[in-house]
Amino acid sequence: MIATLQWGTLIICSVALLLRVPDAVQGRNRMVFGILVLATLCSLLSVPGPYEAIDAALGGWNLTHLVLRILVFAAVLLVGLRIARGLADQRGYRLIAGPAGRWALALSCAAVAGAFALMDTRGSSVGLLGIADNGGHNAVLAPFYAAAGRTYPAFVSLALLPALLATARSQLPRLVRAGAVLTSLGAVAAVLGLPASFAPDSWIPAQVTVNNLAVLGYVLGLCLFWVSGLVANKSGNARATFRKNKG
Repeated sequence: MIATLQWGTLIICSVALLLRVPDAVQGRNRMVFGILVLATLCSLLSVPGPYEAIDAALGGWNLTHLVLRILVFAAVLLVGLRIARGLADQRGYRLIAGPAGRWALALSCAAVAGAFALMDTRGSSVGLLGIADNGGHNAVLAPFYAAAGRTYPAFVSLALLPALLATARSQLPRLVRAGAVLTSLGAVAAVLGLPASFAPDSWIPAQVTVNNLAVLGYVLGLCLFWVSGLVANKSGNARATFRKNKG
């Protein structure tokens, strides 16, 4: 089940990325294209085969997982800025782009790097599950490493949720509201991923499910916002689109 979910997420992200290539070539919505590139890379590095092959090339110390965390932070930052700007959410934008957001990102990066440096990371293992199973200080540090990696996505998601929920309940066209609903589900999943870091091993399938739902919610939500922009361009109805769709 976990493998199916991981591959399914990768396929959906890849399809969404390919659909956005024509717009990106024409200079439209390049930020969203960049988000989808990062989301696809993150999904690829979450699949055992590609992860192990890449990590073996990097020496087998699970540096690939550290790279994955940084890519996730970059994707979340861009997603937060794009959605806040698209929804004209000044409060959310200030939280993400302002001092609070910069501190949240910096502290999350430092916590991830620090926890990673303290662990014995020898032996490629997707999600560092095999590392945690080694016992000792790895078993203690692994949940904190996971939580450090999920803190910034949770922060950005909490910053976006009020505007997303308001949009979902608004009188805007259905595609815009549907995009807000899907993105809200992704944001809620990202928030739930933080406490799930400390769940027992028997909950690992649920943790993986929550993490992938966060990715899918954001990616599919952005795709619906994009489709709403296409509809608006054809109909001339500015209300049918994500604000500042050309950003």
